[in-house]
Amino acid sequence: MLYAIKLTYTSSAEQIQEHLDAHKGWLMKYIGSVNVLFAGPLTDKSGGFILAHAHQLSDIQKIMDEDPFVAHRLVSLDIIESDPAIRSTDFAARWAENAQSV
Repeated sequence: MLYAIKLTYTSSAEQIQEHLDAHKGWLMKYIGSVNVLFAGPLTDKSGGFILAHAHQLSDIQKIMDEDPFVAHRLVSLDIIESDPAIRSTDFAARWAENAQSV
């Protein structure tokens, strides 16, 4: 399953900045384990976006609970679950196991 995760800042820029390095370290841990496919700030500076892969939502929730932004209640989360039906041949099959390659 793929998960689109939107983080919306609910705290001051100073509080976000205080935990930014720890948040980036957390991201690197999960990019290395292939759970996080990509991540980055939103262009309007209101939060961030993560595309992640896991077998079930509870796995993503456990991972997100470790994020310093979440642990310190600096963001709200919107997690959208998707089971891709089709994918580009450029998109890794292991991230969309049941999707037809087109």
